[in-house]
Parts: sequence; C-alpha cells; structure tokens
Amino acid sequence: MTDFAKIDDFDRAILKVVQRDSSLTHEAIGAQVSLSASSVRRRLAALRDNGFILREVALLDGGESGVTLIVSLTLKEETPEAYEALDAVLANEEAVKQTYHIAGSDDYILIVNEASVYAYEKWSRRVLMGNPHIRRFETRVALSRPKFDTSIAID
Repeated sequence: MTDFAKIDDFDRAILKVVQRDSSLTHEAIGAQVSLSASSVRRRLAALRDNGFILREVALLDGGESGVTLIVSLTLKEETPEAYEALDAVLANEEAVKQTYHIAGSDDYILIVNEASVYAYEKWSRRVLMGNPHIRRFETRVALSRPKFDTSIAID
C-alpha cells in the first residue's frame, strides 16, 4: 500500500489531474498544477516508480458490451487458506473485473462482466458453484451505471 502522506501537495495535485485524464501532456498538467513540464515528467516518473501510479488505462463505454453483475459470496470457512485459494482462482478469471474482501455477512463482492446472462450462468456454474470454498453466492444484474468513477481520494 502506498502512503499518500509521503508525497507533497504538487504530487497530490498531479495525481488528481491524471486520475481524470492521464492522456494530458506534461505541459497541460503543469498548467493546471503550476509546475513546468519537465517537473511534471520527473514527478510522474517517481510516482510510477514508487507505486503510487499502478498503471494507466483507457476507460471504455461498455454500454452494449455485455452485462455487468455484482456478486456477493460467502465462504464455507473463513481461513487464510480459503481466501488465498479463492483469490488465486478469481485473479485468473477474465470475466472478474474487481474483487473486494468485505466486512459483514458476506465475505466478497465481485464485479463480473459477461457477454450475456446465459454466459454468466455457465461461468458461475464452472467457477462459483464448482468451488469447494464457497458456501453461497448471490447475483445482482446491473441495469445501468449512472455514475462510474475510478478515482480515489488522496488528501
């Protein structure tokens, strides 16, 4: 985990800008944060090298690209081995876009994207129903996505 307390206000400002649009030039970022382009370039390189920026991606409009499913699941036994085994399986599943260990009555929330509900049913039979560590799971179908923001608070 990165410690945002270890960076200065200029780095925080740069991170806020690139979370909105990482395709901006160093000059454009510098204009927004009151730094030179060369300073922005050096700071971005350091932020990448030190793990503050994990990767830079293009966010696509997934409106017609399948169905998004929100899956909550409960483990049979809450042991480190069960969590590690399930994490390893889910990490290799292309349909799984996000995984969260959570507090409460469930143990995980998954964000899954599949071509159709039928494809999800096949996937869930193979991956979820066939997993000996899972007690139960519940699926919700996302009908729309009124808000989607990947940024994180860094203050």
